[in-house]
Amino acid sequence: MTISRLLLIAFLSLTFLALALLASLSFFASREALAEEIGRNLAKDATLLMEQVDMQLFERLQNIHSWSRLDVMQDARVGDVDKRLARFLTDIRQGYGEVYSELFFADGTGRVVASSTTAAIGRTQALQAPWVGAKLPNGEVFLQPLDLQAPYSQASLLIHTPVYSRYDGREIGGLYGAFDLWQIFRLFDQAEHSVSGNRYVALIDQEGRLVAGSASLRDRGLLLAKALSDWRPDGMATFTRNGVPLLKGEVLIGHAASRGYQGYPGLGWSVLVFQPTDQAFRSVRALLWLFSLVFLVTGLLAGVAALAVAGRIARPLVRLTAWTRDFVRHENAVGPHIAGTREVRELGTAFGQMLENLQQSRQQVIHAAKLAMVGEMAAIMAHEVRTPLGILHTSAQMLQREPQLSAEGLELTRFMLDESARLERLISTLLECARPRPPRMRSCDVHAIVRRVADLLATQARKKNIRLGCSLKAENSTTACDEELLMQVFLNLVMNAIQITPSGGRVEVRSSSDREALSVEVDDDGPGIPEQNRPKVFDPFFTTREGGIGLGLTVTRQIVDAHHGRIVAEASEWGGARFKVSLPLKEETTS
Repeated sequence: MTISRLLLIAFLSLTFLALALLASLSFFASREALAEEIGRNLAKDATLLMEQVDMQLFERLQNIHSWSRLDVMQDARVGDVDKRLARFLTDIRQGYGEVYSELFFADGTGRVVASSTTAAIGRTQALQAPWVGAKLPNGEVFLQPLDLQAPYSQASLLIHTPVYSRYDGREIGGLYGAFDLWQIFRLFDQAEHSVSGNRYVALIDQEGRLVAGSASLRDRGLLLAKALSDWRPDGMATFTRNGVPLLKGEVLIGHAASRGYQGYPGLGWSVLVFQPTDQAFRSVRALLWLFSLVFLVTGLLAGVAALAVAGRIARPLVRLTAWTRDFVRHENAVGPHIAGTREVRELGTAFGQMLENLQQSRQQVIHAAKLAMVGEMAAIMAHEVRTPLGILHTSAQMLQREPQLSAEGLELTRFMLDESARLERLISTLLECARPRPPRMRSCDVHAIVRRVADLLATQARKKNIRLGCSLKAENSTTACDEELLMQVFLNLVMNAIQITPSGGRVEVRSSSDREALSVEVDDDGPGIPEQNRPKVFDPFFTTREGGIGLGLTVTRQIVDAHHGRIVAEASEWGGARFKVSLPLKEETTS
């Protein structure tokens, strides 16, 4: 507790005690009364909405069942050759406006014989087990499993009933009606807004799945999810519970179970109408402003007396200010140790954090200086390497023209030409190490790049008796990238793994993906990377391998960063090293 707060409590405790007690009683009594009234309204609205849903479902189910018993349905036995059934279904759909998105008849094999949509005739309707059966006073109708996908522009509830032959009683097919769920969606959207604030409306089936919901729930992609499966009470019309995982804080819920309609027992569904309590109680919270005003006036009077001791509180701050002025002259200064009230101690802690941030800034400057040195070394290296590399490239071209060259020789010369060209590009990349060129992004299959790397390095792996394998299981391996730069990344990682792994070891490249990123891992069972060295392996000139210069992983990280990706060094499941590259799957391609 701070000194200023302690003084204020000493001055105000007697005054505030009676006032706070009275204000609290008034506030909570008003809150409970408002909660009871809003809860009754929510339960009433839930009951009304459930009745309307039951009525609409009963009418749709009754329609399909009644139409299936009409004589015109028998035309399906001869394939509706005179199109009477198709015209009948078209007229019905038009007569009902937007209620049905489609009416069609499918024979026993699932082929659509007649439909209100001409283009649908002849398609095959998948035969599947009913989702739920609905018992009507004069028969039974079935609902097919829902298949809803955002943005739900074609959301329909497919109703089905079998049709039997009037002559031999065998089943000749089924009548299907696609009831447009927007009839229910719009009903729920209208109930979403109220004087007390926005509300949420949900239609829950017996399994706890969200069959229909208001716009706020649909926009979250919750249709057919079971996020509200444990929100259904036992015999309670109104209750309060925590809104997680849907909303933060508490929600006030009105519940109504299906009671059926005109002899139709219903499907066992229920409606929830709920509202966050912070919205429902906005009006009662207005009382807090009045109470706050009274407290403010009283606090101002007590604050005048507290100013007398403000000097004592300010002295530690003055010492901290003096330390701040001297900090520039003391490069190795440690954080100030300030005693005093809690606020002053927290301020001293903040200055200590500032020192750590400055140290990180120094490390970044050092890193930038190393990259600049890399650029200078790359220029020298390019001067020494490009000439013999050009001779090698020209020699491979001449060798390729030899008529006696075997097919295997031609393949090897092609590899030489490809790799010498890639090395030329690699030298150019090293020249730009301190200022790498932007990648030329286009859509590429990363799996194809990895397989090519594995083919190029297969010979080296065999020479060391190392098992080099690929386990590429990513469902989506196509992303926007620079193929040449990305190939350089995986060549560096796999080559490093082969070089560090002892004879008889193994190296494996794996891939996986999710909706956001594609991940490629290079694992080995070599000696691994000590945990204290993992943050340093991407620094320029950091290497523990004899003969290495410590630039390969630096260039690799720069390329991955340019692709807006991420690379980390970890321990593999075999005890060796693992390098994990994550690339975003939603980057736009540029020419």
